[in-house]
Amino acid sequence: MEDCALLDSLRAELERMGRSDVRIIGVSKTHGPERIRGWLECGLVDFGENRQNEARDKFPLVQVADLPPNRQPIYHHIGPLQSSAARQVAGLFHWAHGVSSLHSLQSLQKALVHKGGSMQFLIQLDLTGETSKAGGIDEPGARELCAQADSERLRFRGFMTMGPSSGDHGATRRVFQRARKIRDELAPGGELSMGMSADWRIGVEEGATMIRVGSLLFGVRAGGAWKAP
Repeated sequence: MEDCALLDSLRAELERMGRSDVRIIGVSKTHGPERIRGWLECGLVDFGENRQNEARDKFPLVQVADLPPNRQPIYHHIGPLQSSAARQVAGLFHWAHGVSSLHSLQSLQKALVHKGGSMQFLIQLDLTGETSKAGGIDEPGARELCAQADSERLRFRGFMTMGPSSGDHGATRRVFQRARKIRDELAPGGELSMGMSADWRIGVEEGATMIRVGSLLFGVRAGGAWKAP
């Protein structure tokens, strides 16, 4: 299958870089449940979505009953986590990458207590200061949030960040280096989600443990949000 060859190629490149441990998250937003199923058959298990309404309708349609436990999908909410969306995100996703306020953290915790579930989360760092980017917290805010971040149902695992919109490689590398420094100080050995389809190599070179790739694997986005037929 062509999809499987793409994944094999990406994994081979990570291995050549000495980073076969990097977790590949296929960003499946706008694509249907059959595409997720196809990637599951190729061995990809991590998938990212940023619209909880789309995910709510899509995930139950992914055919997984015949797959063994180690091939079941792991879903990552990769958009900014709004307090108003926490109720839907809880119990639907396994990871939240976009926590950037105590209010949203508390809302998610409350929803998990109500539903009886658990999640893992990353604090989203804003290291570019771009108003065009939604979500994220600056370094002082991240330090304060870290002090209140862990609970029984909601486990703090590290940080997420995005490079500058300019795509400048030097600026991107500096942002990723700073994110790694923050991670090393505040969550030694923790996760570091950084690098997308256009800059994943820089992310990996600078210590990413997770990369979020959409067009690299899924191709061009399929227009607006996916809707059930």
